[in-house]
Amino acid sequence: MSEEQEKTSIREEFEAHLNSPLTLLTRIRNLIFGTQSPDLYTRFSFFLALIGWFIFFVWAVMGTIAIRMRDLIFDTKEINVTSLIEERGIALGFQPQSFIGRLEAFHALSVIFWLVAFIGLVLLWRKNERFVYFYFGGAGAYLIFMWVMLGFGYYAKDTTFFDKIAYFVMVGHTAMYAYFLKREKSGNKIHLFGVEDEDEA
Repeated sequence: MSEEQEKTSIREEFEAHLNSPLTLLTRIRNLIFGTQSPDLYTRFSFFLALIGWFIFFVWAVMGTIAIRMRDLIFDTKEINVTSLIEERGIALGFQPQSFIGRLEAFHALSVIFWLVAFIGLVLLWRKNERFVYFYFGGAGAYLIFMWVMLGFGYYAKDTTFFDKIAYFVMVGHTAMYAYFLKREKSGNKIHLFGVEDEDEA
């Protein structure tokens, strides 16, 4: 192989590498999460919060789609979503049409809240203390808007026990991680079961 052919071959391989979908995904991942993995406890906290985030985000998206496509669902599956929602709204003390509008708006807002919380998860992975503003801001807004828009009765009766436990485990553990991260940033060393002062190391 001549020198010119070798250069052409190298150039073609490099261009193929740049055009590879895997390379693009890797670049996106590195852009969002960085190239360095954090410590074990941070990774554990991240993935625990990510599982909870995924559950609530998917539920918000599915709820939005189901409500907006309720006529199509009725035409194809003969399931009267509108009637079911109206009956539930009446049981909770709402006017039927008012409850549908509130529920649709809440699910749409929930998608936004959980996207904001995801920004917090990215910052958590990077061990950036500002993650608390995005994560707890999004997760807190979700709960507050549920109470304000749909009432505490909806939270108590229409939110499953699993969802309640998942939410408070996710938020509670992340709050504990935020405390440990703050101590670490202030110069203390972190241990799985507590904090060790520098003079004890």
